Amino acid sequence: MDVIYSRQFQKFSGPPAVLAIGSFDGIHLGHQKIIDKTTSLARDKKLISGLLSFQPHPRQVLQPDKVQGVLISQEQKIEILESLNIDYFFCQEFTREFARQNFADFVESVLYSRLNAAHIVVGEDFSFGRGGTGDVRDLKSLGKKYDFGVTIHPAVKNGGEKISSTRIRKLISQGRVEKVQNLLGRFYEIRGKVVHGQGRGKKLGFPTANLSLKTDYVLPQNGVYAGFVRYRDRRFAGAANFGENPTFSSKGYSIEIYILDLDEELYNEKISFSPVKFIRPEEKFSRKEELVERIKQDILYTRKVLC
Repeated sequence: MDVIYSRQFQKFSGPPAVLAIGSFDGIHLGHQKIIDKTTSLARDKKLISGLLSFQPHPRQVLQPDKVQGVLISQEQKIEILESLNIDYFFCQEFTREFARQNFADFVESVLYSRLNAAHIVVGEDFSFGRGGTGDVRDLKSLGKKYDFGVTIHPAVKNGGEKISSTRIRKLISQGRVEKVQNLLGRFYEIRGKVVHGQGRGKKLGFPTANLSLKTDYVLPQNGVYAGFVRYRDRRFAGAANFGENPTFSSKGYSIEIYILDLDEELYNEKISFSPVKFIRPEEKFSRKEELVERIKQDILYTRKVLC
């Protein structure tokens, strides 16, 4: 898959494309249906397949105070798209200036003139242009003007409710992580680097990996979660605490993961964690012995759930 950023769009000289358009945060099962339709149309029409998305997520630019975070990093998005057999990933830098562009100008200057779109695939709730004033009807109308076809894909539902990035973000932020796999088609995964912490876990007999995140992920509500750790293409069970460790006087949010059956030095290593099951909320223990006993129970529960 070729990755082409908007600063390179003017130099793009590829063949006509069937192009999916959207933010695609999470690339959940609904998104995957749109992508499947895109690649199948490309095969039928003997065209290339492409996906146009935006970085950063439009809501991070337009509503920074209301955004919970994102579901995948740019790195993860590229990896997933490669696995779905997309030929070209076009990444448009999203700025306030770009957001002010009229939807008709966007179609003419980007889709038609630069990306050579022969056919467009979008979800039924697709909107574009300044203030989201353009919709699927406008896209079809402009398709007639610029001679490209348009396919509107219906919403994909789970449990009678539409699968959406907003729905998934809400579930994660509420700690209902066990509901997410059936919407994403995989476990939710956050990636980061292991950094030095306070060393409290080691002193208690349970050394933890303290995860520092570069991506502004949606994070589950504070508490302890059973989940999977991925490290160098190996998978381990782990119990992670998201929060501020109320038992200790030091304040500050942290993600601390006890990795079962792994005894290696991980500082500065990249790992990922997928919260699979909520275990309990954070608790303040009056004695160290109580905390140690609770951690043992968390680990036993994690083994039971995951192993």
